[in-house]
Amino acid sequence: MFNLTINTMSRKASEVSNILLIVAFSITIAFVTLLPKAAFAQETLRLSIQPIQSEQRTREIFQPMADYIEHLTGRKVELVTYPNFLSFWTDTQKGDKYDIVFDAAHFIDYRNKNHDFTTFAKQPGSVSISLIVSEDALVFEPEELIGKKISTLGPPSVAAVNIDEMYNNPVRQPTIVEANNSQGVIKMLRDGNVDAGMIPTPLVSGIMANEGGISVVTTTEPIPSMGMSVSPNVTADIREKLVKGLLEADKTPEGKKMLSETKLNPFEKTSNKDFFGYAKLLDDFLNIQVVVND
Repeated sequence: MFNLTINTMSRKASEVSNILLIVAFSITIAFVTLLPKAAFAQETLRLSIQPIQSEQRTREIFQPMADYIEHLTGRKVELVTYPNFLSFWTDTQKGDKYDIVFDAAHFIDYRNKNHDFTTFAKQPGSVSISLIVSEDALVFEPEELIGKKISTLGPPSVAAVNIDEMYNNPVRQPTIVEANNSQGVIKMLRDGNVDAGMIPTPLVSGIMANEGGISVVTTTEPIPSMGMSVSPNVTADIREKLVKGLLEADKTPEGKKMLSETKLNPFEKTSNKDFFGYAKLLDDFLNIQVVVND
């Protein structure tokens, strides 16, 4: 009887031990499975900039912003650049290719609605795009450029989608010649390779005040200036550091240095509601015929 009791107790102890081993093993597997995501969340932040300039020039201009965000957050920051707007748009639609992004109103609104990003800071005021021609071209209305070549940043940049709105009849279109940057647009126009160009209005003012040689055909309705947004995967403490650091950048030596080197104005507070409705600019951008300029 005594031996039977001992055997029974040993058997139960062995069963309990096995159960504990299984539970411990399961917890370990779960931890190992989740570890890469958790570890990644504590490592690199990916900062993306819309491709107004070439990739090399974008890195040169915005590396000080990446450095400043590293200073604010204590996290390594990788600057994510793109060769053109189509590749940028592809990643924007996926929603998980970057953690922080600085770009235009139509992308901001799309991302906020579809991928739950939060926009917290923007450059002051608004921005418009101007359709320009050579001063001797005698073009007074956009319709006069149907069937002609217009140079712009590629779709779906703000300039390209505004052209799509101007020319909404699919059989009465200009041919869009894609440039790598606004300087490329101006060069193509001056060289006579295109009949018109679309560039940000502030650049037009600068050209007219200096070398001149262009005329404005029309200017688009203004939209909010570029803004800074964060992914829902960015933790609350990192968000707080970003918001405080960017909105108060003009009050610290490090922030002033970043603003000076990137040639940005001090950021102003904003929210998702300031960008409501601008995603509609993306609806039909693929209807534009694109010629890649070599």
